[in-house]
Amino acid sequence: MLRVLFAAADDQAGGSPAPQQSPDLTAWAGEARATTLPELLQISVRQAPALQSAKLDIAIAEARIQQTWARDDWQLRALAQGTGLSNGDSVQFDGTIDLARPLSTGGTVALHGGSTYQRAETEQTVMELPEPITIVSKRWTQVVGGSFTQPLLRGRGRALFEANEVRAKLSRDVAVLARRLAAVQTVQAVISAYWDLVLAERSVAITRGSLELARERLRVTTIGADGGKIPRSEIPAVLQIIATREEDVLNGELGVLDRSIALRRTAGMPIGAGELGLRVATDVETKEQPIDLGQLVERAYTASPELAQLAKQDASATIDIEVTENGLLPQLDLALTLGPAGTGRTFSDSWSDLTEFNTLSIGGTLTFSQSLGRNDVRGRAREQREIKRKLAVNAVDVRSQIAQTMTRAVAQLELARRRVTLSQRAIDLANENIKIETDRFNLGKSTNFDVLNRLEELRQAELRKTQALIDWHKAEVVVQALTGDILPAYGIALD
Repeated sequence: MLRVLFAAADDQAGGSPAPQQSPDLTAWAGEARATTLPELLQISVRQAPALQSAKLDIAIAEARIQQTWARDDWQLRALAQGTGLSNGDSVQFDGTIDLARPLSTGGTVALHGGSTYQRAETEQTVMELPEPITIVSKRWTQVVGGSFTQPLLRGRGRALFEANEVRAKLSRDVAVLARRLAAVQTVQAVISAYWDLVLAERSVAITRGSLELARERLRVTTIGADGGKIPRSEIPAVLQIIATREEDVLNGELGVLDRSIALRRTAGMPIGAGELGLRVATDVETKEQPIDLGQLVERAYTASPELAQLAKQDASATIDIEVTENGLLPQLDLALTLGPAGTGRTFSDSWSDLTEFNTLSIGGTLTFSQSLGRNDVRGRAREQREIKRKLAVNAVDVRSQIAQTMTRAVAQLELARRRVTLSQRAIDLANENIKIETDRFNLGKSTNFDVLNRLEELRQAELRKTQALIDWHKAEVVVQALTGDILPAYGIALD
């Protein structure tokens, strides 16, 4: 069972309030639903098809393990048969019952019981009698015994006896690791889509802020124009930028809607009339953390489900090689049987003779066989060894991919950190330049066009900072996914 534990609640859940979408968009798309990252993760781990399928794969693997337990089952076999002639001169009935069980050594122990009844009529001529006489002979035979067979070379040993169960358990372990990988990928995809939505919302909020500054600029310019201090020719420039910003807000809201739909699909939420928009309230600020690339890569190697799966497959390939190479040995099987036998004219007489142990049946065989070419076994063994080598090559490639992905994520973290610093410096300078340009405009040394350009510089700097912060969070998720920290970090436990 997959559980989501948000006892520690997501650090980003208490951020700034989510922006509201415009009434025009609400009219056809429906009211946006407010949600949080913990809620989205709860939905995704409960409804994600990949996780449901992975859980079923584990159940299938466990059922296959149970199938291998059949090697310990007792096998019961009974047989009854009879023959006779149509004239009734000869009748024979045989009944046998056998109970057998495999041994961990590769051999078999069995108990055998058998009963045979024979009746025959023959005519004999007696000199003193005018006609032949009919002689009826009856015979009961009872056999009880035990048998033991044991391969001495090929097929001998506990390792071969348990090989199928060990392979099935390794397959189950691979399924468990696949489920963990599916959980990591699902959570990573949801969080990444979540930050895409946050970015879209923040971009709209920044553009709306720029729009409000432009409207305030229009108000100040209109007052100045009405008082004769500012020429009315300055008003069209402000009206133009307001129209442009309104268009930008509209496009941004559509972008938020698109990101909301993408997040709904990733998290497994319904998509339809009235079920389109999402709104989140999140603090996008980052936390300074020391980064040790070498340590992170080693942790990623240790936590990698892919490498663990390859290790399980390698262990299974080793078993296949051992089982296959055992087939190169000659077949040398020993079989022993021992048990009493009894005969008599009646059923009770035959059983009395058996219980008195007057007759013991003893037997033994030693069977040897060997294929002189053995090309089929040699070919299979060669195939298994090559598969094992291929798994080693794949493991090296996976390790390289992990190191490459981790290096890129760490580089993106460092780059995003520097971009945030530079963007913040640009924001501070843009605010200062807006003040300077506004003062110049008030002195008649500048135009609204120049002031609005400064406002646009501020908007672009704020957008760049937001993008850098989102890139930082998304790179952090990649690092957490590689190191195996992403599930516990968001309170997700796999039972």
